[in-house]
Amino acid sequence: MLKNYFKTATRYLLKNKGYTLINVFGLSIGLAAFIMLGLFVRVEFSYDEHLKDKDLIYQVYLNDTTDQIVNYAMQTMAPMGPLMVEQVPEITDKARFGAMANKVLKMNNQRFLVEKIYYTDESALNFFEVKAAPGGGRLSLGKSDMLLSQSTAETAFGTAAAAINQTVEIVGLGTFQISGVFQDVEDNTHVDFDYMISFENANDALFSGSSFKMDKTVFDWGVVSAFPLYIKLNEPSVDLAAIEKKMEVALEPHQKNREVKLVPVNEVYFSDLSHGYFGKKGEKDKAQLYLIIAIVILAVAIINYMNLATARYSKRSREVGIRKTVGGHKAQLARQFLTESFVITFIGLVIAICLVEICSPILSSFVGKSIGIDYGVPETYLVLLLITTLVSLLSGIYPATFLSRFNAIEVLSGRVTTGKKGSAFRTALVGFQVFICLGLISVTMIVQQQFKYMSDIDLGFEHDQIVGVSMEDKGVSEKYETFKTELLKNPAIASVTGASFSVFEGAWSLYLTPEGMEESLPVTYMPVEKSFVDRLGLTVSQGEGFPQEGELKTKEVLINKTAKEEFGWEEPIGKKLDGYTVVGVVDDFIYGSAKTAIEPLVMVPSKSGFSYAYVKLAGGNVRAAMDHLSATFQSFATDYPFDYKFLDDAFAAKYEKEQKLSQVFSTFTVLAIIVSGLGILGLSIFIAESRNKEVGIRKILGANMAQLIWLLNSGITKLILVVAIITLPLVHHFMSQWLDEFVYNIAITPLTLLLPLVVLITVVWAILIFQSLKSAYSNPVNAIRTE
Repeated sequence: MLKNYFKTATRYLLKNKGYTLINVFGLSIGLAAFIMLGLFVRVEFSYDEHLKDKDLIYQVYLNDTTDQIVNYAMQTMAPMGPLMVEQVPEITDKARFGAMANKVLKMNNQRFLVEKIYYTDESALNFFEVKAAPGGGRLSLGKSDMLLSQSTAETAFGTAAAAINQTVEIVGLGTFQISGVFQDVEDNTHVDFDYMISFENANDALFSGSSFKMDKTVFDWGVVSAFPLYIKLNEPSVDLAAIEKKMEVALEPHQKNREVKLVPVNEVYFSDLSHGYFGKKGEKDKAQLYLIIAIVILAVAIINYMNLATARYSKRSREVGIRKTVGGHKAQLARQFLTESFVITFIGLVIAICLVEICSPILSSFVGKSIGIDYGVPETYLVLLLITTLVSLLSGIYPATFLSRFNAIEVLSGRVTTGKKGSAFRTALVGFQVFICLGLISVTMIVQQQFKYMSDIDLGFEHDQIVGVSMEDKGVSEKYETFKTELLKNPAIASVTGASFSVFEGAWSLYLTPEGMEESLPVTYMPVEKSFVDRLGLTVSQGEGFPQEGELKTKEVLINKTAKEEFGWEEPIGKKLDGYTVVGVVDDFIYGSAKTAIEPLVMVPSKSGFSYAYVKLAGGNVRAAMDHLSATFQSFATDYPFDYKFLDDAFAAKYEKEQKLSQVFSTFTVLAIIVSGLGILGLSIFIAESRNKEVGIRKILGANMAQLIWLLNSGITKLILVVAIITLPLVHHFMSQWLDEFVYNIAITPLTLLLPLVVLITVVWAILIFQSLKSAYSNPVNAIRTE
């Protein structure tokens, strides 16, 4: 019997090739999109789920309750971790992290420019299940020890075993011995490191390459808050609120008015409090949105099948009548139609898997994650079978019920009709497709506009044709004035100014006490050359900038407007800030990223110890200017390679992840529209065929071409307008909430909402117009003769 079902289904589908092609193509696109986005979302939600102690490990965040805005920060002071282990009984261990950026390592007679070197407690190895690589020795972190990842060790030494006990120099910090090699950290862990040294080096590491000196060290309270902290509890089922309270009480003598928030380690990746310290940061809302899009695309494909299957009732009603007359039961007919649905779904799944295999490497490269179907586990085949079965049932159950219920006598006598109920249901399904398409187009346009706005935002300083050059190399930084003079000899170089921290990476904060306040506040501390304000085009709105002539006054500083407001100073000129005197206020400018709020900033004049030079090109021959810049740098440098970034490119790179994800979002939105378009195309063919006689009669009675086209397409156009009245207000509401999460955002205008509606109507009419013209140009006599 089952064989007969499949044989009959195959014959019908081969006979109706156009109908089959539309459904198979639609379902294959829907299934491919669903599988790829599903794989992506699965990877996103798998972060740190493999850690056996995930229920015990938490990351610590602190909020200053005196601030008007709640702002939990992951940076803690170095003494906090040991204090918590000592004073909170439920806390058994701690792991602190710090990072050095863009350091040169000398090992195995080679030099490597390393993006990040982390210093941490040895307990971090246990926290994140860091395992020794084969031949990688014992993993330990004494003060002079260094650990390498397996891939790094193999690159530098050939094998993990060959790296053991080798000497490594971190230029500007000191010499270390490789005590062990660990297996590369798993991709789905929010931490990521290739080089690790002991946290005992924190003070030297934090200030390496800087001329900034302090009497205290980072291991003292009140010096600097810069270190992410993880703690481990003694048992999983604990009163977290009670532990947070105990931590606040323990911290109070050292840092007042602090509120503690503990985030489980397997939630850090998606946490709104996290800023991706290790370079890995997920957005749960986006991941969920992609999952919704995957389901929506598949739902649209299923709806297409249901629409086309039920719309063809007139061509299948006689088949149903004859089958019932010769003894066919309703259940048998339903199974026949479900078999057709299964065959179409199975073919669509096979094509979808081929599409996934072709497209998943592209998607993996695009989003920077390994995405693909794992054929080596039985669960994969069970999931694919489950998908096929569910899609077959969902797409086929209504058509099977609808078509199998026809009365044989009414069918064969020609009196069968779909009735208002069937027509209304199809209208509802088409309306849902329109709702999805219009919603996706609107959301996509708003997302694209927001990211374009962030990319084009006024940063508050000149950044065109300015190159940031790293001066970590002592040969350059210690001879900065000579280096600067040599650069300015070339007319292609307009100006050069220095700063101790990177404008495009953001600076770190020190705790300073503003005049009139009892407690110290975190303030972004940026030592700069006195020409920095003029060269980068910052606006001094109060007081004066740094004087360009005369003796350098290192105790006279500039603050930004945010600092003035945070400190509550109506007249800031002359105010004291831990021994510094404020001589001017600059308008706020964006440093680091436009995704975060501007923080209080103090700029201190300096004439040496700069880690970055900002070189303004004169325009014209950029290549000649860069060649001169590179050659001059290399003539001074002793250890570091020429490392530079154009400020424009550096800030654009800040939003690369968002841009990529929005492009993925846009791509799958287009797929949803294509799938919906296929359904509308199939439906338009059916409408044109079912109204062929009516069109012929109207032509004979004098209807013109425009009237006939409107007759065939007015129904769906009116439906789009009705659905738009429901959809666009919903889009406005939810996207307004989404935009509120950005510090800088666009406004949703009426044009922003009307444009997607125009686009959708244009696309739909482009699909409908061909079939409409074909029907309108047909010979009316032939249409009437078919009676």
